[in-house]
Amino acid sequence: MSAINTNMASEFWFFCQLHRLGYEAYITLGNTKAIDVVVVLKDGTKLSFDVRGKENFRLGTYQYLDKKSIKNHFYVFIGLEIQKSKSTKKIFIDKEPVCLIVESMDIPNIAHAWESKDKNAAGYGLDPKILMYLKDEKSSKVKINNLDIFKKQHGLDTIDLKKYDSIIMKLNDFETKYYGLK
Repeated sequence: MSAINTNMASEFWFFCQLHRLGYEAYITLGNTKAIDVVVVLKDGTKLSFDVRGKENFRLGTYQYLDKKSIKNHFYVFIGLEIQKSKSTKKIFIDKEPVCLIVESMDIPNIAHAWESKDKNAAGYGLDPKILMYLKDEKSSKVKINNLDIFKKQHGLDTIDLKKYDSIIMKLNDFETKYYGLK
C-alpha cells in the first residue's frame, strides 16, 4: 500500500469513526494539507485534525509534525494494522486500527525536535512504539534503548506514565472529553 493510500485510508477511517460517534465532522480533500478533518461542536467551536497513517505501528516514525502549537488542533496517529502475505503480497486486515490523538500544544512533550542539515526543514518527529508505550506500557514492544533516547531527548530521569496517559488520547478518551459538547 502506498503512503498516499495509507494516509487516505487513515483519514477516512477516522472521519467515519467521528460520524459513528455522532460528531458534525467534515473531511478535506487534497494531498498537501495540514487539516484533514474538522469537527464543529454545538457551541460553534471548531476542532481540526491532522491525520497521520501508517500500515502499522511496528515500523518507522512520524515525521514532519509542525512546530506550531495551535489551540483545538490535534494530531491523529493511526496504525491500520495491515498484515501482508509474504508469498502473494495480499493485504489482510484482521485487527481494529490503533488510533492515538494528541493536541498539537502537547507535541513537544512526546516528540523530538529536528532540523535538516541544510536548515531548510524542521519540525517534530516521534516513534509510534514510544507513543503506544506512553499511553499503555503493556501494548508496545518498545526497546529499552529507545526509552533511554526518549528520556535523554526530553531531559527526564524517569517516565511519568500518568502524565502521558492524560496527554495521549484513544478514540474513547476523546469521546469522553467531548461527549457533552457535540
